[in-house]
Amino acid sequence: MKFVLNYPEYEYLTQSPQGDVGKFLKKRAALLQTLAKRQVGVKSGALKRSIRYQVVRDSKGLIATVGSNNRIALMHHNGTKPHIILPRYAQTLRFYSHGRIVYSKMVHHPGTKPNKYLTDNLERVVR
Repeated sequence: MKFVLNYPEYEYLTQSPQGDVGKFLKKRAALLQTLAKRQVGVKSGALKRSIRYQVVRDSKGLIATVGSNNRIALMHHNGTKPHIILPRYAQTLRFYSHGRIVYSKMVHHPGTKPNKYLTDNLERVVR
């Protein structure tokens, strides 16, 4: 018996996003995306809608990425320390508190607890 490696076919199978390994990574990335969307907080829904995945090939091989380009994504994931919020384009801040409109020159935000919507679910997906 003689074994001859069909290198182009092997390369496609292991290194192409459309090959078997790429399809496997896509399924895992899609599952992580679904689980992350279930766990993420939904105030406006913008963060939830912005969670995406992709599988690409680079010089090291296939890479699956799951995440968001939303500017609050990292703050939501890692939480924030107490901080002061100041207006950027106006004299005062305007927001709702307990059903009423409030105007203020600054707000002492108490910070937020982290919601590790990606890393919490990563172990479930990798298993």
